Amino acid sequence: MFKKAVIILLVVFMVVAVGGCGAKERMEEKVAESVVEGLINKAVDGEGKVDLDGDKVSIKGKDGEEFSFGAAEWPESGAAKQIPQLSQGTVVSAMNSDQFCVIILEKVESEDFAQYLEEIKAQGFTNDSYEFTSDSIYSYNASKDENTKISLTYDSESKGVTVNYEISQ
Repeated sequence: MFKKAVIILLVVFMVVAVGGCGAKERMEEKVAESVVEGLINKAVDGEGKVDLDGDKVSIKGKDGEEFSFGAAEWPESGAAKQIPQLSQGTVVSAMNSDQFCVIILEKVESEDFAQYLEEIKAQGFTNDSYEFTSDSIYSYNASKDENTKISLTYDSESKGVTVNYEISQ
């Protein structure tokens, strides 16, 4: 009986010690990655690698294509790297791959959005342009060439911006 009590106390001590070092969180993250990878692989009949890093989720396919979302920062790679960064406001969500990106920001003043729109136009996104305006929404859609399209939406009430950029091949 004494041996069992000592073993139980040692196990409890180890769990507390390991848990205090963040090992529990790392283990939970690894289990979550494994489960998500399994679900994704079943859904697409392939092999994918999932990386969970805080609020950011990155998925890398067997063909090497990478897709990430959930990061609250402007992506520094993929499609997002090919368009100017809107430095005003706060990024609340970003999805990014080599072929497209969707970036959502808040706390953007109308003057800052107007300046960003001019930057986009200066980069050549003026072909097949379409603009829509309502009481609080402004939307601009255009292409740079036959392979690249951008869509910007600004909501003056919420001061939110959505940037959609797509590269077709």
